[in-house]
Amino acid sequence: MENTFCRVHIDFDALIYNYRQIKKLHENIMPVVKSNAYALGANDIATVLQKEGAEYFAAGTMLEALALRQSGITQEIIPLLGAVHEEEYQKAQENNIVCLVHNNESLENALKYSDNIAIKLNSGMGRLGFKTTELPEIINTLKRTKTPVRYVISHYASADIISDSGFMQQQAQLLKPAIQLLQDAFPDIKTSLANSAALVAYPEYIGDIARAGKILYGGNPLIGTEKEQETPHLKPVHSVTAPILSINHLKRGESLSYMQSFIAERDTIAAWVAIGYANGYRRSNRVFSQDSNFVPHMNLLGTHCPVLGYITMQMTAIDITDIYDGNNIHVGDEVYIIGGEKNPITVEMLAHWWNTIPHEVTTSLGF
Repeated sequence: MENTFCRVHIDFDALIYNYRQIKKLHENIMPVVKSNAYALGANDIATVLQKEGAEYFAAGTMLEALALRQSGITQEIIPLLGAVHEEEYQKAQENNIVCLVHNNESLENALKYSDNIAIKLNSGMGRLGFKTTELPEIINTLKRTKTPVRYVISHYASADIISDSGFMQQQAQLLKPAIQLLQDAFPDIKTSLANSAALVAYPEYIGDIARAGKILYGGNPLIGTEKEQETPHLKPVHSVTAPILSINHLKRGESLSYMQSFIAERDTIAAWVAIGYANGYRRSNRVFSQDSNFVPHMNLLGTHCPVLGYITMQMTAIDITDIYDGNNIHVGDEVYIIGGEKNPITVEMLAHWWNTIPHEVTTSLGF
């Protein structure tokens, strides 16, 4: 985060550790660095992983892919959202970036410029991708224009729902004959079907190249499921800190923040921390509850301190009454929003408090 007091810290040793752990699950890994590597810094993360031997990278947009290429990434880059404007297809060809095609318009544009194409199949997400019934006509078009296809890509929408005969298996069965058609037409084509959850839970459905996103950055894609323990040991790749700006002493009955959103029921010591909704620390899901399980906390001196009152634009108050001795906490001390050397706050904890998913936490509080 630039121009703010709060800071995102990236542990590249942890990133390398996670990548090596994931490689034990499947040899061919495509790190997902879309949305600026989940807002953790795509160029730096891709550079580290390229040195570690990664041969493929999944960007989001074509512009993200071009930025990676310009930063020195020489390996294969596939933008999962494809291209939008015609000049993006031209830039892809000029910079040896894969053109992902997912409908007739994108196929038409790619055929004008690209000899490096990936076919996206819709197998249940309902976002991007050809229907499997469209494949014979697409293959005929590609054969007629003598355009090779390098990759076939899809996405398991329900890989984090553990079942022996659920939607995950339905997707896989739907894809099987479609992929066979493509393999018959293009014998060198490679498949990339599995996200982080499928990589762990359904190894039989991975395909040639597994796309590792959440798991790469230290998140357990199967948390809360019966296969949670099957995820290899991982390390958190990032932490977020912000300094204390002021320490305020409230008498019982006094209030803080907008609209007296916190009124002290006891003499209270509040520390105002330099992070707020402008920095991605969500205000909308601040829950006022007597149950501390639903109140966001920050980590100070290894203790989880609850948030007090409304979160403001660049500041949030936390309760430090029970750990403050008059001399152990000062203005300028760093508070962990995510992480902490002792008793860390995890992305999953913050997602629970915000009533959202870990991905949203990471991207909200990243660069």
